[in-house]
Amino acid sequence: MFNLDAFLGAFRKSSTHALSVRLSEQACRWVYGEVELGQALHFKRILASGGASLTGLTQADAGVINSEDWVRLIRQCLSQLPAGYRKPHDLVVCLPAKHAYFGEITIAREDDEESVRYQVEDLLEAASGNTDREAAFDWQLKAQLSDGTRAMAVAGVDSRLVEEIRVACTHLKMECRGITLDNVASLNGYLQMLPASRATQREGFVLHGEMNRHRIRLASFSQGVLVNESVEQSEDGFSVVQAISALERLVLSWGRDHRDGQGHTLTLVLGGELMASKGIDLTIKRSSVLAPHWVEIPPRRELAAQWHEDVVPFGALEALPCA
Repeated sequence: MFNLDAFLGAFRKSSTHALSVRLSEQACRWVYGEVELGQALHFKRILASGGASLTGLTQADAGVINSEDWVRLIRQCLSQLPAGYRKPHDLVVCLPAKHAYFGEITIAREDDEESVRYQVEDLLEAASGNTDREAAFDWQLKAQLSDGTRAMAVAGVDSRLVEEIRVACTHLKMECRGITLDNVASLNGYLQMLPASRATQREGFVLHGEMNRHRIRLASFSQGVLVNESVEQSEDGFSVVQAISALERLVLSWGRDHRDGQGHTLTLVLGGELMASKGIDLTIKRSSVLAPHWVEIPPRRELAAQWHEDVVPFGALEALPCA
């Protein structure tokens, strides 16, 4: 049978070239490619990836970077594109989660969107202690409670972060398609590569462990919502064995605090710079704490060389809802 919706949908789905930039405290990584524009963004082809220097870039309080520095940084990324590649029309930016506020509100069944917005604004003003500074924010349903009320997860950043990026985009004649946070983008990047046959491992609790040289982080997610984060740090730096031991401690601590989660699916996704260490997968498989829950996820083929670095800018764009 002829499907008119599918026929028209094929024409509605257009493509563009986009640059996804991930900014951290130490470095910048970027991914460039041809992107399909449907209900969500999707990398049809990844054409290039790389890094950019943060030399001369100044971050003010709350991580705010002025538009002039953003312009210089993005131009530096664009200058590394191979000859003949077209300038991207769209930009996605991934910011450090440390500059964001994560919280929760409980709303009544009858509360409409405007009421929720007021409550979120009050929460963020109370959290920042500054009623003069506006925040850019979003919220998501976390749980439907038995009494009909709803628990909403809230994330907010200083609106100046967003405004400076928008000004830079205007100067560069690019469109900002989205701004997201690195902890969410990293997990999304890995999960987007999870084979369809293992889709059930997105359900229940998903633990995302990041093993970096000086910082081990464990974040727990439920239904895509960040529930909890814990961290271990070392000024001297972690070896692979020390990093795995630190992660084991964080996982065991999480288990003690979430005994009510027993019986639910528990999936462990691992990333971070130390995951590129030779033989680390064998060490993880010998861990009685990590191995039962660890899911090995194949990299995106075009990003395999530096997958654990490029997964963040990849995940910042992939499956991002189109406005």
